[in-house]
Amino acid sequence: MSLILPLLIATLITSLALRMWYNERKRRKIAEARRIEAPNSHYLSLGVRYPEDHDRWRDIDLCELHPLNRDEVERLLVVVDVDGVKSLSPRDRLFLDNMTLPRLST
Repeated sequence: MSLILPLLIATLITSLALRMWYNERKRRKIAEARRIEAPNSHYLSLGVRYPEDHDRWRDIDLCELHPLNRDEVERLLVVVDVDGVKSLSPRDRLFLDNMTLPRLST
């Protein structure tokens, strides 16, 4: 009986210490994972990237495109104007980005 009470108290203290250690470890991991960007960092938020993409896609010279590509670019630009850049699928965004890349003259 005299041994049970000290073991119970030691177990309680140990469990509290382990819980405090775990909470502190968890708090540090969350703080390390938090991403804080510098004012002139390379990261652009979506709010900045979308208008830049839209402006770049608007500068596509439709006269130089094949008629099939021209029709698709016009269709996608109408979608962007009506529903916004967010409405495009990744495949559509890639297509428009490919149309803005500089072409090699043949």
